[in-house]
Amino acid sequence: MRRLIAGLAVFALLLSGGSLTSACAAEPASAFRPAGRGGSLLPQGWLSTRGSQIVDTQGRAVRIASIGWYGTDGPAGYALQGLWTVSYRAICDSIIAAGFNTVRIPWSDVNLDVRPQNTRETGTIDFTANSRLSGLTTWEIFKEVVDYAGQIGLKVIFDHHTNDGGGGQQPNGLWYDLGPGSDGTDGAGHRGTISAAMFKANWLRFARQYAGNPTVIGFDLDNEPHTGNWGQGGPTDIWAMFVDVGDAIGAINPNVLIICEALQKYRGVAPEGDLRPVAAKPVVLRVPNKVVYSVHSYPFEISGVAPDHGPAAVARYEAGWGFVARQNIAPVWVGELGASDPGPGGTAHAWAVTLLDYMNGFQPPLSGSWWNIGTEDAGANPNGIQTAWGVGHYRTEQVFITDKLLFRP
Repeated sequence: MRRLIAGLAVFALLLSGGSLTSACAAEPASAFRPAGRGGSLLPQGWLSTRGSQIVDTQGRAVRIASIGWYGTDGPAGYALQGLWTVSYRAICDSIIAAGFNTVRIPWSDVNLDVRPQNTRETGTIDFTANSRLSGLTTWEIFKEVVDYAGQIGLKVIFDHHTNDGGGGQQPNGLWYDLGPGSDGTDGAGHRGTISAAMFKANWLRFARQYAGNPTVIGFDLDNEPHTGNWGQGGPTDIWAMFVDVGDAIGAINPNVLIICEALQKYRGVAPEGDLRPVAAKPVVLRVPNKVVYSVHSYPFEISGVAPDHGPAAVARYEAGWGFVARQNIAPVWVGELGASDPGPGGTAHAWAVTLLDYMNGFQPPLSGSWWNIGTEDAGANPNGIQTAWGVGHYRTEQVFITDKLLFRP
């Protein structure tokens, strides 16, 4: 009863636009502190893996229930979205009020050291609402967001999305676009700017910046790779990259989770991401119990993959990636899932129910990350979970599904 009352109090605080700092500080470190909509925050401290489970420092199984916050995956000068109208603190508060315990923040290499440009297209920052961000680069803005997230108990996962900010999926399918193994372009006709060595160096910047800071629990090494090989050698061997970069990060920050995305090809047995090579050649790092594998799943209206629901879809999940968790090899995190209208009667409802039932059929349930917080421009698919930025304004058709994604210990 006491936990229920505390949860209602925190949720009421969030709906009123207040901060979570004082509410969370009152909770003992060993407790699972409440978030909105019946969800729970992750415990203080770092996370590790144990077989298919993600566990806290006390060995308790937890669920990473996260949501994406887009914008800094764009080209140089793009900002975290929504800052043109509300503060970054209000957006962090809105994430917890929706029940999530983690935010996944994408980044592109060319955007890290650039100050956001002052246009609506790239994401104007209202410095009246965000005075602490005035004059800062994206890299410096990340630190301000992490500092506040730590105050309210929100965890952060950083995700390398693209090199040059050319969209949600880098066209050449690699984690670099300059040097051996590439044609010197991003795959869309634009000259490459980021080598594999530069990509690694940027990840080591993150490792150094957030070493010792348990707010940042994970590094998602590369978004939706879809070119190259797994463990067969050469410059496009993504398995070798995961081991090399993961070990280099672990030498600086041995506590952070290393998230390795499956090669994603929207055809064949595993369009959400092919983890079948993991059975014979898993990613093994010098720091043990830190590897989490990731796949992405969207309904037919976005992915073009059919069937997107029912027994045939479940069979594909199991064969392509679910077996990694089923066989207790490692945890699987569905690092992106989302749809504009997944509620009852919606176009993606069958997809959403099939996927969430599958994820929740594991014990503990598989972790996941909804795409995305806030709003999107008209016609975006998927659009955001809100009709307006700030605490509240959640789309009922989306929270109908995301409520099933939350961490409920």
